[in-house]
Amino acid sequence: MKFYDRPDCLNLSPYVDNYGTKSGVFVFKKFIDEDLIKDIEYFLNNEQAEVLNNPLNLIDWYEGRSSPLPPRLIEVWEKVSELIGPDWVIHPSASILTSKPGDKGMFIHSDSPGKGQCHLLSQTDTYKTCCELDFGVVIYFGDFEGGEVFYPDINPDGTKKNEWQLIDKDAPSLEYKPNKGDVVIHCAFDPYSHGVRDVTSGVRYAYSNFSLKAIDNPGTFYNYGTPEYYEAVGDKSREAIIEWLKPLKENPQFTPEAVKEMQDSGLKGPELSAAFFADLHE
Repeated sequence: MKFYDRPDCLNLSPYVDNYGTKSGVFVFKKFIDEDLIKDIEYFLNNEQAEVLNNPLNLIDWYEGRSSPLPPRLIEVWEKVSELIGPDWVIHPSASILTSKPGDKGMFIHSDSPGKGQCHLLSQTDTYKTCCELDFGVVIYFGDFEGGEVFYPDINPDGTKKNEWQLIDKDAPSLEYKPNKGDVVIHCAFDPYSHGVRDVTSGVRYAYSNFSLKAIDNPGTFYNYGTPEYYEAVGDKSREAIIEWLKPLKENPQFTPEAVKEMQDSGLKGPELSAAFFADLHE
């Protein structure tokens, strides 16, 4: 059974994309166990001041918004992997984004420029998966108000807006207010670009992941459930998880030669990303 055919799946926007995949916006309410939520929130609420600055970021918005790695986050990753598998997988991820009142939400974006559209990438692609993605997958933690995820090109009833509706910037759009333990899965490319409303109280933690078909894995990570995966994560210690997060092989876009070319072009962001991961592989 595909994840979107499960009886606990709330489909907010039924849609079949150009690649034959049933797509749209899917919600699994209170999918994460309460004891796991409590442990992760306890860590985040006590460690949230230690935000991380990632040299991979090409967009300033991400700076100072990443929380440290909670010890049990791998359990969340595995639970979601079981939800979408075996057809889809998510690559290793430890990115928990924090949003607080005054942060002004999140800018409108798509998780992928589209299948094969590498020339349109606006963020680094260390796992070489951005142009193979089908879905963005986000799991939520924290007690907060506001922070709705919204889809400006989709009507509140889940249908795609026509050209006249798109012109009217005040026309209502589909949006969903996530709560702790919810999982939201949405199409990775247009028309499912999305943003986040401002958080009005509390702290919103979003654990972001990106999903592609298992057969499309470019060999930069081990698919969940394989013997290689279990060997990689080992005892699931912090050290093992940090090693697991590193790509298995370098993306050709970030070879030393490519870095030199980007240096000469003045593209600072990709240069930093490439240098960072080159250090990891030494």
